Amino acid sequence: MIVVPEDSSFLLITQPDHAYLAGEILSLWRADGLPDNPRRDDLLFAAREHDNGWREADAAPRWDAERGRPHDFITLPARERIAVWERGVCRFAAERPYASLLIARHALNLFGGRRGEEEWDRLLDFLTDFENGLIERTGVEPETLEEDYRWLDLADQISLAACAQWREPAGRYGVHIAPSDGAIGIAPFPLAGATTFRVACRRIPRRACRGDADLGGELAAARWEERPVRIVEVSEVSPAR
Repeated sequence: MIVVPEDSSFLLITQPDHAYLAGEILSLWRADGLPDNPRRDDLLFAAREHDNGWREADAAPRWDAERGRPHDFITLPARERIAVWERGVCRFAAERPYASLLIARHALNLFGGRRGEEEWDRLLDFLTDFENGLIERTGVEPETLEEDYRWLDLADQISLAACAQWREPAGRYGVHIAPSDGAIGIAPFPLAGATTFRVACRRIPRRACRGDADLGGELAAARWEERPVRIVEVSEVSPAR
């Protein structure tokens, strides 16, 4: 779950809905050879489904009593986040092995820095073995996998910037991402023109819940909305890393 505090409410966007937005952005990418990539269908599928393991967790979100807000995708306890990624990388392995390989690479990219922590080591060992198996199965070259993974990573960053309403510039692979008058600006601009997307969300009162059941009641009463996300061209932003 992505949780954005607002004046009197929490704006909530599920991880699968954020991922779907990432796939939609990537589907309109017209630069850098992506339209002619022979694996484009798998790239788009992986972008849309890279957070599929969160379906179950976001269907029954948890209350973070310490912080006084719903748990988000960073604060959810480690044991539960590990379960998210164990099922997320496996869900489409039979029907979409290359897309699943990209999702596994994403998980390794996210959690590689946790190596040395016992519970994360078990996940990282599983992911490494899973990835090696899919590399052998698909026959992909390591360089090709790295080149393709950057698309998922980039789309994830742009969607996160939009959904979480980042206020600071960011970047990936020479592409700059920055807030721009209520929109998300990108340079160099890869789409055919400025485009407005829509992402599903809900709002709940910004109050202290008594626990998971109380939070669940608020969510059950909350109406689904569609938040517009505008992607525009910008000329100058902070350097990308």
